[in-house]
Amino acid sequence: MPPRAPWPTRRSLCWFAFGFAVLRAQPVHAAAVPGAELTLSRTPAAASCPSEAAIAGELRNRANARAESSEPLFLDVKLDARGSAFTAEVRVTGRKQGERSLRAEGPTCDALHDVLVVSLSLLLDDDSETSPESPRQVARPPIAAAPPTGWLAAGGAGTHGLPSAWSSAWFAELGVRFPRWDVSLGGVWAPERSVSFGPGEIVVQTLAARAHGCYALSGRELRLSGCAVGLLATLRGQAERFTNNDSQRRTWLLLGVGPELRWFPARALSVGISGQLLASLGRQSFSIAGLPGKAYRTDAVVGWVGADVGVRIW
Repeated sequence: MPPRAPWPTRRSLCWFAFGFAVLRAQPVHAAAVPGAELTLSRTPAAASCPSEAAIAGELRNRANARAESSEPLFLDVKLDARGSAFTAEVRVTGRKQGERSLRAEGPTCDALHDVLVVSLSLLLDDDSETSPESPRQVARPPIAAAPPTGWLAAGGAGTHGLPSAWSSAWFAELGVRFPRWDVSLGGVWAPERSVSFGPGEIVVQTLAARAHGCYALSGRELRLSGCAVGLLATLRGQAERFTNNDSQRRTWLLLGVGPELRWFPARALSVGISGQLLASLGRQSFSIAGLPGKAYRTDAVVGWVGADVGVRIW
């Protein structure tokens, strides 16, 4: 029987074998794709997005023939959801270096999934077809069009001239939101206001339908928009403490513009503040028979500063 190696020699050989295995091992959490290794992580908000195994499988199915490279290429992808959109941060290391941010509006991760797979496929295809002597930029794929989302919002406003002097208004509306446009239709109620006139007073109440359209000028999670607003209102005037206490109704049309700032703290929640100046197209009034002058007349310009909370319903 040959003599056994001394213990220090055997221990050194074991450590050498272990170190060699570690150096040769692939990362435990990386998926092999043609020409690279993919690592993909998802935040809880992006749990509905495809997994690492699913993305790797699609990349293998799309793979073109690629020449083997002696240098490794690592793709690190982090998926998240911010506001009403899904995002992907792609970091490339190894024989190529770079970072890229991808973004697509919700309500599902489908749009971002398509953009991510196309982007990674182009990156891998470009890597195989480009020689070190003639590098070529990887084309950024266009962001897929996001489907519209539906929102239900309710809020209040401080007003001047709706229907009279300083007052308040309360509203609810149903809206559709696109990547750049918001459109909504709803109702407005303004509490009764009393206007003194002679021996009595006129009690005025306002109900209105409100159309609201905005174009996003900047931002996503915090979005600044320019808006156009139209109100078609009905005014009810009730005479009080007169000999004949009749009531009358008038139709009142207002059109205006103003800014809106909207914050999306979550994908299904929004908080907005807005301000508008609305011009009265045809001022309306009430009179009392037998008394001179106008008992009540609408303002030529109405002011509105409002706030609302919106919840996504689809």
